[in-house]
Amino acid sequence: MKRSLVIAATALAAWILAGAAIDQGARLDRQRFAVPDAPRVVTDREGEVIQVVRGGGVDQRWVSLGAVSPHLVMALLAAEDQRFYSHRGVDLRASARAVLDAVIPWRRRTGASTITQQVIKLTHGRPSGLWSKPFEVVRALALERAVSKDEILLQYVNRVPFGHNVVGVARACEVFLGRGPGAVTLAEAALLAGLPQSPSRLDPALHLRRAVARRDRILRRMRDAGFIDERALVEALAAAPRWATGVHPRGAERFVDALLRTEPSGDGALPRGSLDAGLQREAAALMAGTVGRWRARGARNGAAVVLSNRTGEVLAYVGAADPTGPGGALDLLRAPRQPGSTLKPFVYSLLFERGATPATLLADVQVPLRGARGETAEARDYDGRERGPVRARDALASSLNLAALDAAAQVGAAAILDELRALGINVPGDARQYGPGVVLGGLDVSPLALAHAYLTLARQGSRVPLSWAARADGPTARAVMGAAGAAMTWDVLSDEAARARGFGRSLRDLAPQAPFALKTGTSSRWRDAWCAVADRRFTVLVWLGDPAGAPMAGVSGFEAAAPAAVRLLSLARESLPGWVAWDPPPARAATNDAAPVATPSLDARYAAWIERARPAHLTVTETAPSVVRVLDPQPGRTLLLAGAAGAIPLRATRCGEAEALRFMVDGAALRDAAWTAPAGSHSIVACCAARCSAPVGVTVERR
Repeated sequence: MKRSLVIAATALAAWILAGAAIDQGARLDRQRFAVPDAPRVVTDREGEVIQVVRGGGVDQRWVSLGAVSPHLVMALLAAEDQRFYSHRGVDLRASARAVLDAVIPWRRRTGASTITQQVIKLTHGRPSGLWSKPFEVVRALALERAVSKDEILLQYVNRVPFGHNVVGVARACEVFLGRGPGAVTLAEAALLAGLPQSPSRLDPALHLRRAVARRDRILRRMRDAGFIDERALVEALAAAPRWATGVHPRGAERFVDALLRTEPSGDGALPRGSLDAGLQREAAALMAGTVGRWRARGARNGAAVVLSNRTGEVLAYVGAADPTGPGGALDLLRAPRQPGSTLKPFVYSLLFERGATPATLLADVQVPLRGARGETAEARDYDGRERGPVRARDALASSLNLAALDAAAQVGAAAILDELRALGINVPGDARQYGPGVVLGGLDVSPLALAHAYLTLARQGSRVPLSWAARADGPTARAVMGAAGAAMTWDVLSDEAARARGFGRSLRDLAPQAPFALKTGTSSRWRDAWCAVADRRFTVLVWLGDPAGAPMAGVSGFEAAAPAAVRLLSLARESLPGWVAWDPPPARAATNDAAPVATPSLDARYAAWIERARPAHLTVTETAPSVVRVLDPQPGRTLLLAGAAGAIPLRATRCGEAEALRFMVDGAALRDAAWTAPAGSHSIVACCAARCSAPVGVTVERR
């Protein structure tokens, strides 16, 4: 064995000398050892440190060697380089052992890099190629000749990485242990010293058993090296592991990124962030638990944000509920998703501005939707029913799709898209690309943009910019929605009785302090579950789903996202009890829509529904022949068709038993109800024997 060690050491020495001879240019760059410029310290609104940022986004704070606990210094030496003070930059004994470990199959692999070599790697990097290790060794030898051991150790303790972009012992102690580097216990020091070997594999927050096993090995090495005695070893081994990950608010990295983007570049002082660190921790824990609860049904991640209605400040920002899960490295609050029904309130606000009220009747009846390529689809309510005439209050509170389509048709797609753009939502293309179906979620929206839109709705249409820095006063607002329409929409979304009629419960029990407005959304094929909730102080938005877009197993917005959003609103109320509310201007008199809906005089929108449903509460006279009507396409529509092919299905009211239905277009009879439409303006008439409908004018465009 001794002969083998001699041979290995001789071979290693020859390799080092050859590398030194070949590369005379392996010189130290003294500038690389300079203390970095002052970092940018990011704090929450109360001054609690969230992150200390240097170039490259690392969380680092430089400290003197005397400010570091001897426990931590000894633990790092035991973990990385027990003979640091006795070698000259290279540990020949450890290097020989590493060579043997590499060539003998049954031996466990060990490292041989000294702390001096690691400092070289941290400051100069390591070039690729055969001579990368000799370059590192030559520079380590040069560094040992140039400076003292304590100066090398100072570089190491301030540059060693601990994972999660945390660099150096100062911030590692503050972030992961919740105390300064001079106050850590022996057990804490050994736990922390184990991280640099493999920060992700040994992260105590994820792999506690591995981390504790590594800690215990380091403690025994400290005993074997004479750093501690047997009694200290026994006490440290018995200590329960303490890992205060809450000191570094989970998900706050994305908030810090946004704050740094909005502030001037450089290393100057930053204003206090708008974030409340306590609320951030509560929000992160709540969202992590919510994703865990729904993971079995396909919810792979989630995101949430809490905004101040008065100032637009971002008070909590969970960019990814599961940072280690799918999409966990992304800012999911900025990722566009299908919004489901969450755009409906902005359509109703426009409808109310045009003279409607929550008592206005809408047609909750099936109508064909035609896409930009001429395809036809049938929209349905979530329960498959048609309700006929329904009050706008119940339609919005129950999120009825068919009534929302009627509201959108009355408002017009162009007005809806103009409203959404004014709210800061990105809307590519023109109104013809979307049509009234945009109200059902036919437009991708990022959760952050949607939260900002609901903040504007909560402020009755006055928009303030979001702020990542703490504000003393509210900024100047800009009116982008009609105040009366927004106020009526808010009133409907705050109606607990109407919400309970639609969904079976109001969720008030989850936030009993005060009423709140709430709107949920579920995108097609259950891909996204949404909820926006707000009172006069806070606006909260929650998203759940799979960042890759895979459908969930029937996870709806009301079932999964709404309880999380309401609980988060309650947490905001508890965390910031003195938060000043945004006070609306004096509201117009509330509309009395509590009276039952009387038997209405129904127009052409209801014709097909009456024939399908035969509602008992409506009197339908059968003695006189019914009026013939064209049901689809509707008057004044522009039909966009792809290419020269494709037929448009025509629909009309049913004829009598002895009558045949036929269609005429531009005066010419069609053979069947499928019309191959040329481009241009056309007039369509439906006839039952000699009875014919009024002409319906449409325009056809082919692309």
